[in-house]
Amino acid sequence: MRCIMTDDSLLTHDEHKAAEAAFRGRPLNTRWSNGAQRIYIGILEVTRGRDIVEECRWEAATAVGS
Repeated sequence: MRCIMTDDSLLTHDEHKAAEAAFRGRPLNTRWSNGAQRIYIGILEVTRGRDIVEECRWEAATAVGS
């Protein structure tokens, strides 16, 4: 399933960037707002720094091949 961001998004630009970075296992950017850094840290606590995006792609690819 794919999440599509719209203009009605509740996230600011840097919050969106922080969430994307956290889900991809990328480092925190200290220039993000405090809110964006909290989003990043919250996601990182759940994902434990794993690249969730690539894991989902890999799982989908192996499911198709089964």
